[in-house]
Amino acid sequence: MTDTTTTTNAAKDVANDIANDVAETSGTLAEKASATYASAKDSVSDAAAKSRDAVSSAAKSTAETVKAHPGATAAIVAGAAAAIAGAAFGASKLMEKKREADATPKVPPSAT
Repeated sequence: MTDTTTTTNAAKDVANDIANDVAETSGTLAEKASATYASAKDSVSDAAAKSRDAVSSAAKSTAETVKAHPGATAAIVAGAAAAIAGAAFGASKLMEKKREADATPKVPPSAT
């Protein structure tokens, strides 16, 4: 009976040691994850602030350029609008040709 008691106590000691090791490891992993999260959060916040500043600066610069050169701005806008309209017109013609080609009945060579 003492051998069984000794074995049971040894098993309990091993189980307790393993539980303590797992608890320590879990705590360490949680601390590392928390530190990594905090670092990532700071990095993302910094990047967002820099991006916001860059966009704001670009918007101000664009507004100043438009005010300084209204004729050039109008020409650029007109050119862009013409390019977009031309692309849309070309795309509509291509789609029209495809519809016509799909509507043409395809007769197999053996039917003639």
